[in-house]
Amino acid sequence: MTTINKEYEPLFTPWKIGNVEIKNRFVMTSMGGTNLLGWMENNHFDKAGAEFILQVAQNNCGLILPGCQPVYNPMFGQWLYKNDRMYEDLKKWMPEFHKTGAKLFVQLTAGFGRSFTISEMMETLYTSKILRVLAKPFMDLDKITASASASPNRWSDKVPSREMTREEIQEFIDAFAKSAEKLKYAGVDGVEVHAVHEGYLLDQFTLKYVNKRNDEYGGSLENRYRFAAEIVKAIKKRCGEDFPVSLRYSVVSKTKGFRQGALPGEDYVEAGRDMEESIEAVRFLEEAGYDMLNCDNGTYDAWYWAHPPIYMPENCNLADVE
Repeated sequence: MTTINKEYEPLFTPWKIGNVEIKNRFVMTSMGGTNLLGWMENNHFDKAGAEFILQVAQNNCGLILPGCQPVYNPMFGQWLYKNDRMYEDLKKWMPEFHKTGAKLFVQLTAGFGRSFTISEMMETLYTSKILRVLAKPFMDLDKITASASASPNRWSDKVPSREMTREEIQEFIDAFAKSAEKLKYAGVDGVEVHAVHEGYLLDQFTLKYVNKRNDEYGGSLENRYRFAAEIVKAIKKRCGEDFPVSLRYSVVSKTKGFRQGALPGEDYVEAGRDMEESIEAVRFLEEAGYDMLNCDNGTYDAWYWAHPPIYMPENCNLADVE
């Protein structure tokens, strides 16, 4: 009989997200190559991704979050909720997954905004009026890179971000709710909203150095976090209060400004979310309806906090998360 070091015994105890009980503390978080519904390709039930996820579940992982799914696919302009067949395929597969005792939360993303990676080919597409029009059906860079306010792209000076309209914001809120409803129908245990984290689109709305809006989505803390709050409220309205919703969240931005990240131990002025704002924001987001925060630090301007290379301090985000 295998004996477990007492130090590790808590890893084998159950816990709850809302009313959903997870059998242990082992969680596989989202990563590339584990998408269930296609990523930057036509939306479909991905059998290869499902096979990998099932193997992880069979090896006693308590909670699995597949790779994030864009509610609006940047490659083909597809809305995730519109492909009914893939949800039917997912529904047929879920009983096999649930035999393992694991739970599945699908991560839904609003996308990149100004953090969208721009290649030289994309710069050519964008800077040529003719090519921009021709490329629009499969890659509408104007829509893909739209942000809280007009701002520079993280990677390129040639493809700036414009300000999203209120109508576009509402379109995304509706897409989150409709996608979550179809995932619930398919038997998925919950969803994770991606993300008030790492300077992705939803985070860009919360960050003062990006968001310069003068409407109800800019200015005060309540306004800057409104987009994320309205998403969880819309999901709960469609799926019920008992359907768990997690939020990918960066506690502190560790950012000095556009393309300027702070280094560990550096004395700097925080341009994004500091700890004081974060504590207030977390209360606001919890009251809006989020059941869990999946936390780290950083933005795309301070990318190495969310993806620590070997030369970053070990467990560099743990103290702020605690």
